[in-house]
Amino acid sequence: MGKLRHYAVTLLLVCGLGPSLHASDADIIWGVNSAPPFHVVEGYFAKQGVCDVMVEAFQRALPDSNQSISRFPQGRIAALIRQGENLCFPCMIRLEQDTEVVLFSDAIMKYPPHGIITRPELAQTFTERFGNPVDFVELLKTGDYRFGQPLGRRYGTLQPYIERFLHNTSRFSEISGADANANMLAMVNASRIDFVVDYPMLLNYHNQILPIELVFLPIKENYGEIVEGAVGCPATPWGKRAIELINSAIPEVIQDPKFVRAKDRWLLPQNP
Repeated sequence: MGKLRHYAVTLLLVCGLGPSLHASDADIIWGVNSAPPFHVVEGYFAKQGVCDVMVEAFQRALPDSNQSISRFPQGRIAALIRQGENLCFPCMIRLEQDTEVVLFSDAIMKYPPHGIITRPELAQTFTERFGNPVDFVELLKTGDYRFGQPLGRRYGTLQPYIERFLHNTSRFSEISGADANANMLAMVNASRIDFVVDYPMLLNYHNQILPIELVFLPIKENYGEIVEGAVGCPATPWGKRAIELINSAIPEVIQDPKFVRAKDRWLLPQNP
């Protein structure tokens, strides 16, 4: 059960909680973080991330509800939900069943599976040594390559392999800060680490704001999998009410024209 609790929120618990959110009478409190192209906090695409637009679609679909938005670092959102605070994370990987710490809404989006993002010369090496799609376990077993992971990120079915072969080694770097996703790509581009794991749309986004010479490679272990995105709320009476309200609006939200355009914009992979 300990591991189930660890993975359920798909975000890393960090110490330190802010003021309690229980006092709020909001029907839904959205916890958002800086994680382009899901949530874009600043710059040319500010508030145009796919999850930013999704939250706005829920606000349009539920005009009589009391909704608010709170911004926290990704790890803090995990901590608050695990503590049972009144907070919902709008773009969470949906598990097949609810857990003792988080309740999931019905599916709202479908993502392509995580893959490897690396430099072009290493992409060629990886495919020559480990195939295409890349045999992820065989790559990790070599111990030859440095990997980076933002604090608070989890990678579904790939996460146990990362923990088994990379955690507590000199090849593993944990990247923190509000711009962790951008920083990890910069580290790959600058040869400070060799590869990261993420969705293809992350590379799509960063190629639009600052073209970089990186390549996306599919992974054998999750090839063809579809990752369902959903809202996650705490497994509390407040969270249950929030999920019921959210589920009632999903049929309208998934047809919202602005949300449809945001999904089309960001969810298609584009290699440079």
